[in-house]
Amino acid sequence: MKKVLVDYFDQKMEISVPDDALVVESNPPLGAPEPEKLVREALAKPLGMPPIAELVKPGDKVTIAFDDPCRPALPRQVIIPLVLEELNRAGVPDEDITLLSANGNHCKRTKEELRKYLGDNVFHRFWSKGSNTRILNHDCVDPDGLVFMGVSVMGDYVEYNKLLLTSDLFIYCGTVQSSNWGGMTGCGVIIGLAGARSMRSTHSWDVVGDPASCHGDQHKMLYRSHKDAIMDQIEKFIGKKVFYVDAVIGQGAQLVGVYAGHYRAIQEPSWKKVTELYQVKVPQADVVVVGLPQFLLYGESTNTLMCFVGTTTAPRHWVGRPLVREGGVLIGCGKCSGIINERLHPSYREVIDLFGKCFSAGEMYDYEDEYLNRPDLLFKYAHCYGYHPIHPFWLFYESQYMLDHCSKIILAGAEDPGSVRQLGCEPAKGFDAAMARARQVVGHNPRVVVLPTFWSKPRMQFMVE
Repeated sequence: MKKVLVDYFDQKMEISVPDDALVVESNPPLGAPEPEKLVREALAKPLGMPPIAELVKPGDKVTIAFDDPCRPALPRQVIIPLVLEELNRAGVPDEDITLLSANGNHCKRTKEELRKYLGDNVFHRFWSKGSNTRILNHDCVDPDGLVFMGVSVMGDYVEYNKLLLTSDLFIYCGTVQSSNWGGMTGCGVIIGLAGARSMRSTHSWDVVGDPASCHGDQHKMLYRSHKDAIMDQIEKFIGKKVFYVDAVIGQGAQLVGVYAGHYRAIQEPSWKKVTELYQVKVPQADVVVVGLPQFLLYGESTNTLMCFVGTTTAPRHWVGRPLVREGGVLIGCGKCSGIINERLHPSYREVIDLFGKCFSAGEMYDYEDEYLNRPDLLFKYAHCYGYHPIHPFWLFYESQYMLDHCSKIILAGAEDPGSVRQLGCEPAKGFDAAMARARQVVGHNPRVVVLPTFWSKPRMQFMVE
């Protein structure tokens, strides 16, 4: 047996795994020595669109949208000032520019969160001491802030932030990395600026639960096809193209690649870069172990639903064939104390209880309309910095695949075993107990793959041989 340190809340958990267990971590490169130069080069020669200076003139109104703080701040702090520089040089003053946090149906961000994310310089340029600030949160339920833009060729209801229509130029600053949502991120307008009803077109059970979405190959992903269809419908409706500036990140979220221009033109080169840096060849495993740090995408890993999702979505980043064999075991190492931040996640506890009344996450679909229209929960989203009440539905939908695929999902180190069982998982006091249970299922000589830092380093894509 050999010892491995895996992420466990704010520390490391030492686990013992077979000597032949494969420990897989991403190896992010150092950032570009001159990141500003990387951005300027991309802006000077955008793909599929003219440079910014040819797209605007004095008097134009411009919106710069950006990935919300679920993604690293550093790329935005480098890219946005240089985009502003281009716009100012072209005769568009700060007063004609709006910054927009693309929150999707995540929580809106507080003034302090926006300051930390954008950096003091940009924040103080755009945050007015009066109430008319030019740094906005996208609101996915505000009827005055959304415009219906038609139906895509794939049948998607397309209702999006009105600034896409009213801006003379709309710029989106995003991130491209491996994801179980579409194989790769990017094309961020589709998620970050959707109305709540439109979010169902990409996030609801019919798309997320379809086998064609339950893998990590962006070229074959049903979810990705819906994103492209929606982006095409938006541009058809508004009569202009969105200008993207997407980053690929390395160590410490430093820039290693920047791709500017039209989304169709930048997809393949940005995907190629991520694949070169973060795709790893691995064998199919009987047991996969995932470390869970304190902060995951949507909250702390004291929240058992966060541990559950962090465990079940990591193995969905596969290409070729599933990382965990059918009937295998998945082990997450997480605190799982059952604590839910009711202000941040006002509907989570209710939706967890709802899941317990369903035979599978797919049955929750019939309750979506209720949670899209609950006044008490919508108030907390609109005014109290809470996640939209529909958000936990998506988390169950993306996790059902692993519940069906694996014989057992175990959360090792769980402090509240009851909350773990509510999610269809098995709690274990420690990793040794979890591994003993796994052997009872898959045999005494399992092939084990360990992902100790999957969530604390840039995410990997697994080419499963």
